[in-house]
Amino acid sequence: MGRMRSAVLAMATLAGALVLAAGCSSSPPAPKDDPTTRALNDPMNYSPNGDQDVSGGGITEFHGDAFKKDMDHVLNP
Repeated sequence: MGRMRSAVLAMATLAGALVLAAGCSSSPPAPKDDPTTRALNDPMNYSPNGDQDVSGGGITEFHGDAFKKDMDHVLNP
């Protein structure tokens, strides 16, 4: 009974060592333009260097194209 227990213990130890060795293997890093990497770096898709257009400057100025763009961004996020 003692030999059987030590054999089982030796096999369990060997299996555990193999699992740990396989878990520590290295994988190549993800490329910079990978969508997953971009999502992790910028989860809200916010970029401070983005398009800075606004829909007008003064009270009497109305830019229809800029207004349409702003409304599209509000209604279609």
